[in-house]
Amino acid sequence: MKRQRQKKRFIGVVFVSTVGFVLALLAYRFTVNAPVFQGEDGYSLYVRDTSSTVEEVFQPLMDQALVPHPRWFKVLLALKGNPQARRGHYILHGGVGMLQVIRMLQYGYEDPIWLRMGGYQTRDQIAAQWAALFDYPLDSATKALEKDLGFEHVVPNSYQVYWSYSPSAIVERLQREHRVFWTETRKAKAARLNLSPEEVVVLASIVQAETKQPDELGRVAGLYLTRLKMGKRLEADPTAVYAYKQRYPNAGIIRRVTGKITGMDHPYNTYRQSGLPPGALATVEPDVLDAVLDAKPSGEVYMCADPQRPGYHVFARSYAEHLRNSARYHQSLNRRGIRR
Repeated sequence: MKRQRQKKRFIGVVFVSTVGFVLALLAYRFTVNAPVFQGEDGYSLYVRDTSSTVEEVFQPLMDQALVPHPRWFKVLLALKGNPQARRGHYILHGGVGMLQVIRMLQYGYEDPIWLRMGGYQTRDQIAAQWAALFDYPLDSATKALEKDLGFEHVVPNSYQVYWSYSPSAIVERLQREHRVFWTETRKAKAARLNLSPEEVVVLASIVQAETKQPDELGRVAGLYLTRLKMGKRLEADPTAVYAYKQRYPNAGIIRRVTGKITGMDHPYNTYRQSGLPPGALATVEPDVLDAVLDAKPSGEVYMCADPQRPGYHVFARSYAEHLRNSARYHQSLNRRGIRR
């Protein structure tokens, strides 16, 4: 009889424990671990105002009925002291629970975003991109680019960064990527050209602006390297156009480089200034940098746009040959009525 009572008591304890455990799981599932967001796709939540509490950040979502259990969420927030939310980017989806999202925002466990640093971008374009993407004041982005990050230290690529990064943190990230790109092998190639890595970027920015044809990059680079070695001015049209647009930013599209443009006195105009310009014209794609590093000068000193193959150039070793090429090109411009 006693043994039967003990058995019943044991079964009762097991039953109560099981029921309690199931109830605890249900309570956890529908309170602490209940999904904080309902929607088919992930939702990017940006916290800008660091004085806001987690409840204040989520109030617009609750107003739109995007939080499945708003009452339980508010109860849990109250139990956690309704902490302040840290600036950042957070992705919400059905798999993120209430307690998890509170911790995410409280401690700044944000989700990364992609920062695309493209080629052919000017400093002003990058500053505007950063200001729009990271919600920075434009002047702070411009200052970081001008003073903290040399324009020649930007290696175009896509980088995972955090939205809460300050301009100086972005600069540090890009500086780190620049150091990774400039391996000892690439530095040795630059040294063989008698150029520093920064000077390679400056030269490559001219080559990149001069031709968009991958099979012509090395040849154009070789021409400019020959001119540098000979002590001749580069006389590169992209530098003259860059200088002209710096002085006349509303000049519009320039389809013909005239004497008015090449004759302008400006530090970037290599028709008037010897050597490389003081900085890169734009960000430079890595494949262009490698084409410059691998360039093998062949003695060509002059080039002119090829009227027979748009986008390509004809090259010459003598000035007389160049004049003939140039005359054919300018005749083609005249026939098409391109005066500017």
